[in-house]
Amino acid sequence: MTLLWGLLSGMAVMAGLIGVVAGAAGTTAPRRAPLRQRWKAQRAGKEQSEAIRLRRRTLMVLAFVVFIVVWLVSGNFVGGALLGSAVIGVPWLIAPGQVAQERIGQLEALSEWTQRLAGLLRLGMGLEQAMITSRQGAPDELAPQIVNLSDRLRLGWRPRAALRAFSDELDDVTADKVVAALILSVNDRGPGLAQALEDLAGTVRDEVAKKRAIEADRAKPRTTVRWMTVITVGVVAAGFFVPSYTRPYSTLLGQLVLAFLMAGFIAVLALMRQLGSFRRIPRFLINDPSSAVRLPVPAKEPAVGDVPVAGHEPEGARS
Repeated sequence: MTLLWGLLSGMAVMAGLIGVVAGAAGTTAPRRAPLRQRWKAQRAGKEQSEAIRLRRRTLMVLAFVVFIVVWLVSGNFVGGALLGSAVIGVPWLIAPGQVAQERIGQLEALSEWTQRLAGLLRLGMGLEQAMITSRQGAPDELAPQIVNLSDRLRLGWRPRAALRAFSDELDDVTADKVVAALILSVNDRGPGLAQALEDLAGTVRDEVAKKRAIEADRAKPRTTVRWMTVITVGVVAAGFFVPSYTRPYSTLLGQLVLAFLMAGFIAVLALMRQLGSFRRIPRFLINDPSSAVRLPVPAKEPAVGDVPVAGHEPEGARS
């Protein structure tokens, strides 16, 4: 027991020293928004569908049931918490790959729609008419958003407001680039929009190709981590039904050791997920809460009594 507490104390001291050095010397990493601010931005993102909320509630109930059953059968509280956490943690570990594929598919559809919009402008259509016509044969990944954009223009929305609502639905910095070009063209109807959109479509295609290559490289370590997690959870689950195997962990020291190992294992999995997750770049058409950049605070207008009158010097100015 003394050895365990000494080990934990030594690790805490080393972590504190590393934090002090990092705080004093600084790092070369780009400045990010505070964790609480990024968490609020994530919560204030797109509304989650009813299916996602139902799936989350189902996993939480199932995790609680697994925790209670394992705790009552084996008498091991920490082991039950570990297996209950695995019910929620394993799907959470797989999620980054799915999110990245959805984002890549959305960007590919955006490139296709931008290229088609440029082709309609080449045919002599106006910008508003081209955006309305683009709903026909729209890519599946962006079909709802493009239809909404077309409907808003048909209902008499101003193009600027309709395009901003379109960018809010896409919620992506690359989409902001395309929408910004369209908004500028709405305000200043000059030539060259079709060529600009074709250039943007090519840029988005290049970005899609790079992201696909990155995701292909990330797929191998993700698969390794998944199999490692499944094997570890399986061994732990099977071991709890063998009393001789779990008996050493039924004592207070055993529970502490198991909790320490579980915390380390979860921390490693969380780090691997963070390294392989899709990092969302803050948008620039809105004041994005996840961005560390803040708009300047407007200067307060001076009060009427504070404005100096021409030809009069403030009292006490003369010596």
